[in-house]
Amino acid sequence: MALRPSAGARTLADVALAELREAIVSGEIPPGTPIRLQEYVDRLGMSTVPIREALRFLEQKGLIERTPHRGVYVSAMSARDLDDTYRIRLDLESIAVRLAAEQMTEADGARILGRVEDYAKASLAGDPVARDIHGDIHMSLYELSGSKWLLLLLPMLWDNSERYRRLSLPLRGTPEQRIEEHRQIVEACAAGDPDQAEALLRSHLSNSFEAAIASLRDGEQDDLAAT
Repeated sequence: MALRPSAGARTLADVALAELREAIVSGEIPPGTPIRLQEYVDRLGMSTVPIREALRFLEQKGLIERTPHRGVYVSAMSARDLDDTYRIRLDLESIAVRLAAEQMTEADGARILGRVEDYAKASLAGDPVARDIHGDIHMSLYELSGSKWLLLLLPMLWDNSERYRRLSLPLRGTPEQRIEEHRQIVEACAAGDPDQAEALLRSHLSNSFEAAIASLRDGEQDDLAAT
């Protein structure tokens, strides 16, 4: 199946990066899979140069790894990696959401709550675009922090945790519950209540972590039983 160029990509390297990232985060390319350069030259219909550039960026983000004997492959998923990712996210996103609560304007609140409603419609309709809207809600909040370092670090952690988030969804409660968690976080920020915003965010992330770790460990047990 040919990969589709993403809308808004400005260069061939942007196209390669967007499509490889999506394939990895969505699980289309499973953890541990080798990334063979020629395969993606053929699939994307471009030279090796932009694909190599995209692979270097994905390596910096931790989504792929490079070793002398194995070459380039999608980074493994594990309970330890998941725990490490979410521990750091909890601390950094708590800082970001507190800053957002201190700086959110009425217009900001209305805009982000509008995205929550978009997320609700897409989620309840089973539209895959819900995942992109979900990310937009979180990043729109964190952008209000005004911290360039948070905005450099959080997308890297986000991409890695998105690989685990899809595992959590079957154990994560109903779509309505997930939608309401986002609405409450945004409303706490709009009310200028950083303590409540942080508490709600930590509960939201912890729920996702616990569901993902349970799913991951169930999968590891299934793998052991099959050997």
